[in-house]
Amino acid sequence: MNLFKLKIMIVIAIMFNFGHVNAEIYKWVDEQGNIHYGDKPVNKSKVMDVDISKQGHIKINNSREQKRRKLLETYADDHQRKNEEKEKQKKQKKKQERGCVLSKDRLKHYERASSLYNLDKDGNRVTVSSEEREQHTAELRNKIKKYCK
Repeated sequence: MNLFKLKIMIVIAIMFNFGHVNAEIYKWVDEQGNIHYGDKPVNKSKVMDVDISKQGHIKINNSREQKRRKLLETYADDHQRKNEEKEKQKKQKKKQERGCVLSKDRLKHYERASSLYNLDKDGNRVTVSSEEREQHTAELRNKIKKYCK
């Protein structure tokens, strides 16, 4: 950006040194993609609309530049939204994979165990009834269907 400002300042200095108030300024891009400005036309250069006020400030017709900047900002916003959406999907997928692994592990434990128990508030084992065991097993199978797609 500093190089751009330097080139504009050089163009202003050239214009004032030679006394060309209505001099044309040409803009072109070289093979490496660098933007250049000058007072003489070069291959495929374009004349810029320049208005020099009495204070010596240059006003460049930048409606095209504004449109380009707005388009670039829109692309940047879209890119950011897509990245945020990808991150959200990654987190959701990770959560789903974790739920799948935990549910499968718990179901294997339920199927291998001869009896299941819970701990009461005193830390004593309370054996789970066969109906409760079937209910928990069915819930785990539903979780596996949900998480392991």
